[in-house]
Amino acid sequence: MLAAGAANAQLTQFLPVPGISGVPGCNAQTCVLSGSAGYSGVRVSDDGRYVATVAYIPGEANGFVPLQGARWTPGGPLEVITPPLDPLFAVVGISADGSTVLGRSWRWTAANGYEDLVPLLRDTRGIWTSQFFGISDDAQVYAGLRGFLPDAGDMFRRNVPTGQVTILPRAPGAPGGYNYFNCISGNGRVVAGAVRQPPSESDPVRFDSYAPVVIDSSGPRLLAPLTSSNFQGVTDLNFDGTVAVGVIAQSFQLKAFRWNGGSTLEILQSPTAGSFDGSYARAVNRDGTVIVGEYLRFGTPGTRAWIWRAGVGFSDLQDELSTVFGLGDALAGWRLLVATDVSGDGKVIVGQGVNPDGVEQAFYVRFRESTCPADLTGIGGPPSIPDGLLTGDDFNAFISAFAAGDLLADLTGIGGPPAIADGLITGDDFNAFIAAFAAGCP
Repeated sequence: MLAAGAANAQLTQFLPVPGISGVPGCNAQTCVLSGSAGYSGVRVSDDGRYVATVAYIPGEANGFVPLQGARWTPGGPLEVITPPLDPLFAVVGISADGSTVLGRSWRWTAANGYEDLVPLLRDTRGIWTSQFFGISDDAQVYAGLRGFLPDAGDMFRRNVPTGQVTILPRAPGAPGGYNYFNCISGNGRVVAGAVRQPPSESDPVRFDSYAPVVIDSSGPRLLAPLTSSNFQGVTDLNFDGTVAVGVIAQSFQLKAFRWNGGSTLEILQSPTAGSFDGSYARAVNRDGTVIVGEYLRFGTPGTRAWIWRAGVGFSDLQDELSTVFGLGDALAGWRLLVATDVSGDGKVIVGQGVNPDGVEQAFYVRFRESTCPADLTGIGGPPSIPDGLLTGDDFNAFISAFAAGDLLADLTGIGGPPAIADGLITGDDFNAFIAAFAAGCP
């Protein structure tokens, strides 16, 4: 019998994202390998194959640690894709297939490399007063903000092929315009973020007021009332913009929320009373069923990364990886601070943590449960070899040919491992076996 053992029961991976040449960028103030927990954060392509992040340049000794935009895929080195950058808003998005990375004022494409986009962001006076904040899955639409703080500005969409810029209307009741925390749906049709209303002359000591907002074909829609707070707004949208996630002010705390088109917001909170004092939703997957972010847990310093799944609820990401998926050894010495993005299928999560050396570093998690059947004895195969036993070294030759994409025209009589020496490889069972083999089954 060929059984799926414990080693194959869980194929979930936790991988640190390397720094430039694998070396942290350090000075007297900080040591950082890669990643950002700020506005831009660590991004992952919709297909989960590519990570877009920033990497700090090693060897700088006096104050400022310069950084560069970078792209990475598991199993490979970090690919530096930009010259040294301003650390603010370094990477703001990545296309679904990872072929385009968008920054605040630049883009990188697999076809053309790095391009400075400041000329596209200048106003009619030639002054750079705008910035990009998001990219559609197909890289055909960029979203941005016209105007900088302390003056709130206007959101806009740019059609990349035509160059057409559409200025979006300001929300009724919030003439101050939009704040810079913004996002765009995967299809490029919906943008969202925060409206900002600064103190008035009649009440100059009042805090700025914020509210989460979604702007679709029907115009701006506030998801909650304007509230004096540090910030509240939408931080991500799913593919078609029907699900929004973000943060609102509630009971003097910031709370993560999920909105799916209704009149109320669902607060995402641990079911354990007193387990945390605040939370922040950073990203949502393609269909809105997986959300990630960070939270504060009572008695634990710093933030912690979390994941929420529809029908399951809230989980501490590090606790789940350690206890459910058996990755305690891989995570020894780590503190996962924030999960900043999630792939379209919800199976890949990226974020930032503190590694065992006490250095901030980006991380990559792929959830992948085994599809190995419990018993592969006697599984079948294609009609071309109904009379063939899979035995001995010939089976290994067949598997090598399959893995190389070179299936032989006539496989009659090829061999197999002793565990299924008595099994005819025929019919649909063969397809099940091949699928199991491709999934890593023995």
